[in-house]
Amino acid sequence: MLEELKKLLSFHYDDRPMEDSIYALHSLWIKLLHDYYLRVEHVGHVEEALKTARKEHVILISNHSITLEAALINYFVFRENAGKVGILVYPEAFKLPLVRELFRSGQCVPISVKAGVATLKKRHILLFPEGLDFISGLANPERVPRFHRGFLRMARQYLKETGKKSVSIIPVAHAGIENTLKLWVIRDKDFLDTWVKPFVSYPFFVLPKLPFLLPSKVVMNWGSPVTVTSQDLKNERKMTQKTNSFRSTLLALRSRAQKIRKMS
Repeated sequence: MLEELKKLLSFHYDDRPMEDSIYALHSLWIKLLHDYYLRVEHVGHVEEALKTARKEHVILISNHSITLEAALINYFVFRENAGKVGILVYPEAFKLPLVRELFRSGQCVPISVKAGVATLKKRHILLFPEGLDFISGLANPERVPRFHRGFLRMARQYLKETGKKSVSIIPVAHAGIENTLKLWVIRDKDFLDTWVKPFVSYPFFVLPKLPFLLPSKVVMNWGSPVTVTSQDLKNERKMTQKTNSFRSTLLALRSRAQKIRKMS
């Protein structure tokens, strides 16, 4: 028992997904957060998105807040019988005690183009195009960093390996989650080199401010699925154009979600 506890609290790397029964259990506690504590409201092209997800594996992209949004999106898709979602996360997260087990139980995947494509062949995938740049948004929630093109590289490689003509990408923007948990963000290099990097390679360190995890009305605004072909992604210029287009779409969806939330 002591050895198991030591392992649980250690910084060892482990990304092995837990079994499906554990994955399904997530719906029990997330339901409480989704339905009652955060009172999540889904608006926009919800039925169109779910219909597409029931027909094919899709790529879901979202603005990033505190990762809780991934669990809520995952839960909603699973609840609506639209399939399972593999959440792509920063690999170093699989070294963090307790967080590692949470991600493993949710069958999250360390992010890479190879892992994303392999997962998309089996189920939907969800990722945040902001990457680790999202951390700057914690200081200024109105700011959305530039998008990385990894999700489109996954789409292009997926089409190449499967021979499919297209893949659907569904943008989902949220508002309200940023109000549930306030964080201190430490980016001082000396502090990180001394206290963080010996354990995990994160470019920042966060501490929650009290009170912890406040209840907050959350609005999820679903965009219309976008069909992407290999021709759309054939070179870097087209990839950049598509990336910027998706960013503009998510910004518009988030703005609408913020307005709906204020009216609620």
